Amino acid sequence: MIRLASQLEALQLDPVYSGKGLAGQIALIRGGRWGSGDNVIFLHTGGAPALFAYQSLLGI
Repeated sequence: MIRLASQLEALQLDPVYSGKGLAGQIALIRGGRWGSGDNVIFLHTGGAPALFAYQSLLGI
């Protein structure tokens, strides 16, 4: 999911918190938690410092 967010939205997510949060939200959407007319927001509040710990994994 972190690669998808990066490629589609230029959104940099760390693999521990925000990446897992987005993956959970996408799973809920795919599972029908919200209807097609519902507004859903993913609030990304940071996590950039954690990216440095995963440089080799993320290719940055």
